[in-house]
Amino acid sequence: MTEFSKDYTIDEMMTVLMAREVQNDDVMIVGVATPMVWAAFTLAKLTHAPDAIYHYIMGNTFVIEPRQVSLLYLEMNTARAYRFQNSVECTLESLPSEKLTTIEFFRPAQIDQFGNTNNVCIGDWKSPKIRLPGAAGILDFSMFYKRGSFLYTPRHDSRTFVSTEKLFFISGAGFPEGKPSICGGSGPQCVITNLAHLDFDGKSKRMRLASIHPGVDIDTIKESTGFDLIIPNDLKETKPPTVKEIDLLREKVDPLKIRKLEVLSGNEREELLDDIIQKELAKQNKFPKLLIS
Repeated sequence: MTEFSKDYTIDEMMTVLMAREVQNDDVMIVGVATPMVWAAFTLAKLTHAPDAIYHYIMGNTFVIEPRQVSLLYLEMNTARAYRFQNSVECTLESLPSEKLTTIEFFRPAQIDQFGNTNNVCIGDWKSPKIRLPGAAGILDFSMFYKRGSFLYTPRHDSRTFVSTEKLFFISGAGFPEGKPSICGGSGPQCVITNLAHLDFDGKSKRMRLASIHPGVDIDTIKESTGFDLIIPNDLKETKPPTVKEIDLLREKVDPLKIRKLEVLSGNEREELLDDIIQKELAKQNKFPKLLIS
């Protein structure tokens, strides 16, 4: 019988939900500055997807071995790595094929009801108020990937979830005007947030509330979303992390709590960042711990 945890934080809930999306034959794309994604993929490999492979954008390498999440020694996780293409070649030639599937989670600044995303700017792009990191490989995975695109945000609010006309820029393709990508990709599959697990209606391609996290009420979801969600009559509650998932995450995958950097801000984030750096610097063996011998 599955034993669900009663003691978990929202970053742990999100990490577990992201891990559950991984399939055993996936190539798991670990992007830049996404420790929650790295933790999720490692958790998946230790539980239900042992054959999944990491593709680290940093260094353009493929890795089979799961290692503890690290901040300072990221490059040492690719100690036994296989580099046969650069990222652009890998994305455009290999990943969309029928033989090599892929999963990548992206955290957008804005997302609309059809899963179109903005990671370029806030305000008029000719004279923006805020310049965001940019599109990078988002164009590729949002338009070409066979497994589609996977999205997450730890801040489910009306500034992030906006209607199409309020998107300042479209840098990632969802279902434009409710239509599939002309490039053959499967489109956005889900959005995992601090409040809910969302997916997309198969017919209208509009965002749908798949499940609501324990302790969150439907009015909070509605008030935090800048467009009308499809809400099923049989709305389900999100299954919380299991005791096993939480134990693995805390004790083996990410004991330094690096994943929390994505949910904290201000002094709390600064204090955690300093604590992580000091603990990693104090290690005698700089290689992150190998989790499978």
